[in-house]
Amino acid sequence: MQVLEGIKVIDFSKWLPGQYAGMTLGDFGADVIKVEDVKGDVTRGFTPARMPGMSYWHLMLNRNKRGITVNLKTPAGREVLLRLLKEADVFLEGFRPGYLKMLGLDYETVSKINPRLIYCSITGFGPEGKYKHMPSHDLNVIGLAGVAAQEDGTDISVPSVQVAALGSSLNAVSGILLALYARERTGKGQAVNIDLYSTAIGTQITGISSVIGCKETGMPSFGRTASHYYTVYKTKDGRYLSIGTIEPKFWQKMCELVNLPELKERQFDFGYSAEIKAMLADAFAQKTQAEWLELIGKDEFCVTPVRTLGEALASDLTTEQSQMLETKAEDFGNYTYVKSAVKLSETAAQIERRAPYLGEHTDEVLGSIGYTKEEITAMRAKGEI
Repeated sequence: MQVLEGIKVIDFSKWLPGQYAGMTLGDFGADVIKVEDVKGDVTRGFTPARMPGMSYWHLMLNRNKRGITVNLKTPAGREVLLRLLKEADVFLEGFRPGYLKMLGLDYETVSKINPRLIYCSITGFGPEGKYKHMPSHDLNVIGLAGVAAQEDGTDISVPSVQVAALGSSLNAVSGILLALYARERTGKGQAVNIDLYSTAIGTQITGISSVIGCKETGMPSFGRTASHYYTVYKTKDGRYLSIGTIEPKFWQKMCELVNLPELKERQFDFGYSAEIKAMLADAFAQKTQAEWLELIGKDEFCVTPVRTLGEALASDLTTEQSQMLETKAEDFGNYTYVKSAVKLSETAAQIERRAPYLGEHTDEVLGSIGYTKEEITAMRAKGEI
């Protein structure tokens, strides 16, 4: 038995934050019903695609879900969703605030027909305030939240990981599980509101503490992450090493590695951080990445190679240590999944169902909530499902 077996989730999300959250709940046994409009999610058409309407994105993020199509622009389509929500445990949606209210599918309305429902909304900037209707994706949010910029705003990066979106997925899962646990005590459901901007601010908690601390104490700002002892340095061959020498013993060992013993007692000399960083940059540029790694050998002091994603996927850390990849035989051939990073000893995550073809389970799901075959056929002919 999986830990979320018996929990029914209606996943009406179209983008990464909701899709990943629904996937996570499905990995741990929830019955996740993915609701799409009759044309399907835009992400089905993302490249690369395994086949038309089945992108690699869709196959990865919508596994362990049953799929149905519903046309919410029709009264009959809205009635389908209301019937599903009447007996659901969780509703997961990612529309702009107010859209579902226009359709009579907002929390206040739905909670009257199902007071036990956990209604999780994932938005860009929250359900209230002047920014609530502002369109956004992860890059917009992290730019507004200060994630993409260094202290002076001149050094900008575009992360390859959607920090705010994936962080919001995890916050949504946490919020849903907390609300389910509260329901065990109170018998009542509740609304769970997750927004990408709050997530982006919240994930910077250590950096924010440094910014506030430096401002209040008058200490020179030394950067939230890129101090001379916690950054990356380029090697002779254009590769990089990650230097995470926070502990003084690791910093001192690293200084010995690069033959700069005069820096051993200057780890926290932030007034001269630029000078120290330049000295280290020059030292690391004298050897290739491989040469530095050979010198380090089996010593452990938080100096590690910066790998490409391809190198990381091929490494024993991924394939053996964390065992994060699983190749399964599907009806269209083999497909490699990224497994759940949450590892429970008794109720482990499972990948038991590939992502659905568009509307694959519509008849099955509608039949389970009382629709006859004749009604389903007639609704499909009218474009209601």
